[in-house]
Amino acid sequence: MARLNEMVEGLRTTVETLDCPTFSDAAFTSARPLNECRVALISTAGLMRRNDDNVPGNSDDYRSFDKTCQNRDILINHISVNFDRTAFAEDANTVLPKDLLKTLAEDGTIAKAADTHYSFLGATGAAQLEKNAKRLAEELNELNINTVCLLPV
Repeated sequence: MARLNEMVEGLRTTVETLDCPTFSDAAFTSARPLNECRVALISTAGLMRRNDDNVPGNSDDYRSFDKTCQNRDILINHISVNFDRTAFAEDANTVLPKDLLKTLAEDGTIAKAADTHYSFLGATGAAQLEKNAKRLAEELNELNINTVCLLPV
C-alpha cells in the first residue's frame, strides 16, 4: 500500500480530500467468542478468477471464490501505480487468506471457515457499493455466516 507522501501530487490531493460517507443505519454488535464464529473473507482487491471477464473500473459488483477455487486461479484486477502486487504474486493468501482461515477452523480457533469468500473493487465509492454490500450481507446471513473479515487492499 502506498503512503500518501509517496503518491503523485494529483492523486495525493484527491485522496486527502475524499469525503468519508456516513450511514445513519450502520449496525454494530458485540464480539462473540472466536470459537463461535463462522467466518467469510471480503477483500477490496478487485479479485477475479483467471477465466473471468475483467472487473470494470468503478464496478459495484463483487466476485466470489468457493472452496474449489485454487490460489493460482485468483488474479488481481485492481490497477494502480500505488498498488504493489509483489506479495500477492508470491502468495495469494496475503490478499485473501483463505488457507489460514481454513487452518483456524481445523484447529478449533473458529467454528467454521465459509465455503465461499468475496472481493469488491476497492476503488469504487462506498455509497455506490452499498446496494450490493447489503445483498452480500443477506446472502451471508442465509448461509449462516456470522462474522466477516474485511480485508482492505
